[in-house]
Amino acid sequence: MEADSASFWLTPKGIGPRLSDGRGAERTMWATAINLMGWIDVEIGERVAEVHVDPDVVGDEILALLPDALARRADGRRITINLIRGDARPASVCFSDLNVAIRYLQSSVRSRRGDNGAPSIDEILRGIERADDTASPDRPPLAITAATQASPGRSISDIELAMIAAESLAARLRTAEWLDSEGRYRRRLSDQLPHDAPDMVLFALHSLGWAGIERSWLHAGTALETVPATRIVVDPHGVEPATVERLAELCAVWSDALEPLSLAWWDGATWQSEYGRAEQVADRVRHLVTARQHAQFPTTIQSIALEPDRLPSDVAPHHRDLIARAVRTWWAYGGNSDEGSGLIEALEREGAKTARAKLVELDQENQFRIAAYAGGDDSLWDEIAPAQMVGKRLVDTPDRRLGRRVELDVQTAVKRGSPLVHRCRGVLMTQGGPAPFDWVRLSLPLYRRAHPTPRSVFTICMV
Repeated sequence: MEADSASFWLTPKGIGPRLSDGRGAERTMWATAINLMGWIDVEIGERVAEVHVDPDVVGDEILALLPDALARRADGRRITINLIRGDARPASVCFSDLNVAIRYLQSSVRSRRGDNGAPSIDEILRGIERADDTASPDRPPLAITAATQASPGRSISDIELAMIAAESLAARLRTAEWLDSEGRYRRRLSDQLPHDAPDMVLFALHSLGWAGIERSWLHAGTALETVPATRIVVDPHGVEPATVERLAELCAVWSDALEPLSLAWWDGATWQSEYGRAEQVADRVRHLVTARQHAQFPTTIQSIALEPDRLPSDVAPHHRDLIARAVRTWWAYGGNSDEGSGLIEALEREGAKTARAKLVELDQENQFRIAAYAGGDDSLWDEIAPAQMVGKRLVDTPDRRLGRRVELDVQTAVKRGSPLVHRCRGVLMTQGGPAPFDWVRLSLPLYRRAHPTPRSVFTICMV
């Protein structure tokens, strides 16, 4: 038998034709078969049989057919098991013995979803869940004490793996169906948003509170009630109540489905994957939303701190000039913002009013509130009158994820105690909908004689 004609897809019905090799324009069809439908792709070469399988999705009935299929089609060849998960880098191991290869694959599937892996939703709902999920949001906060020893940060490799997983999931969700923040069905992300690139996918999940729904590409576009989903993707920090309720309604309709429903959710650092019956997924989503409704807002905005005198060459010359003038003025006044000092007036004369400028101050609860606001020449959203912005927390501004990013950057400038620039990139909600932006923000901490440390910051944002 020729090697090319021997290649096949393994489906619940048995050996079927290999309709895609996963290359070029056929990549989407191949990924749908492996990562959504749970089929197994076997590419028969002259000496090696390449087995491609997603251990998170493949069904037991398909897995049980593999040994006999390989014995018939790949006799005398080495077996390479390629674990092609939708949210991680592929892992490949080659075996000279068919039985050893099958045992390795079965062990990999069990470790991902069995007793040795992450708990299923059944186990979670029986109480076998992590401690941070069981904490009640009503429990009074513990007093903050000084750390006796700096706790180790997450390793760079962990951070990079989390970013890779997020990017892989975002790329996969470009073909997903969606529920928007009001629970309405959206066939494609690009039907409502400017495009469906990974940055817009993450913006929809984290900032807009949408929910991704993965189904077989054969049924995409049909009513959600007619064909159950294979996976639901949500960020419990940001998903809106109407979306949660719509998911619960759909899970009730899907409750008779035989196959388990997968749930992917963002824990604030990485994407977690679980599975269970449809009604269990609905209960799990409600629990996650309740447990995290008081958590800090996530943000997909990238922000890099820079020294004002060491700006990269791609910063616009007029922005570079405004930053230099503002920093010289700050040093000339020694950062003194006492009443009558004239520092803020001098900054405005140097051009601060032409950009988006804010004066933010710490209140009695150490929350940054806007004391003065100027929208500048660039209008990002339906502008609120400057007087109405005064008194609001940064996280209460029209784009609350942007407000959270500004708050974190301002806190960094306060701890530093001197001017600091942040180079930012990300998707923002504007008058015309979400759009990608690249901007620079200068933060100037302000001192007063009554406080040894800054209690207010003047920011100048240049888009």
